[in-house]
Amino acid sequence: MSLLMAAGATAEPAKMSEFARLTGIVWSPGEAFRDVAARPRFWPPLVLIVLLSLVFNYIFNQRGGWEHFFRQQFETNTQMQKMPADQREQIMAKQIQYAPVMGYAGSVVGIPIAALIIAGVFLLVFKTFLGAALSFRQTFAIASYAMIPLIFSTTMALAMLLLKDPSEFDLQYPTLTNVGAFLDSVNTPKWLLSLATSIDAFTLWILALLATGFSAAARKLSWSTAMAYVVGTWTVYVLLKMGWAAMFG
Repeated sequence: MSLLMAAGATAEPAKMSEFARLTGIVWSPGEAFRDVAARPRFWPPLVLIVLLSLVFNYIFNQRGGWEHFFRQQFETNTQMQKMPADQREQIMAKQIQYAPVMGYAGSVVGIPIAALIIAGVFLLVFKTFLGAALSFRQTFAIASYAMIPLIFSTTMALAMLLLKDPSEFDLQYPTLTNVGAFLDSVNTPKWLLSLATSIDAFTLWILALLATGFSAAARKLSWSTAMAYVVGTWTVYVLLKMGWAAMFG
């Protein structure tokens, strides 16, 4: 009797170690996300991303990057150019003073909040339009693991920061993975620049991982359908961002 029960039982997939999960997102995302969906945890990738972001902010601050960044921004801002020189310097001094604090806060608070927003938006989209059987814990874990490409993009940016002279480092486009890096930021229309900066190799990787995660968690949802809804939702966000840049940029 016990032999029959053992033969009829479905073997539960072996649990993946956290290291296997983190590396699996890169090498075998389908398998890794199936494990994430079965045992959703959000904190391991977020901790790694936050810590690396804090290291980047610290080194950027130590190398005087904020002063160069704001001077570069002021040179391309027509409203700032109309101000008296002493007023511009006062504004710049305040921004340089508070920028490191905001940078650290953005790392510690901003990254987890971004994952929460992504999780909430896609939970709404997939449950409303597809009736997918997803929980918020699953979507939050999927969003967190899908952000793993940020580890690679931040590492690349950190390498460029250390290799380049601080005056030559561009915080907006630290690497050439973004279409916006190839455009003239002064003469290009703001809406077009907003579109170009949205098209990034690491962003596309994150979108593909999100689709993989949601299709793995929902089971009956194909990857192509999940990708269509992920890209569609992202497109709406990009269009809203372009509209904002056109009106207020």
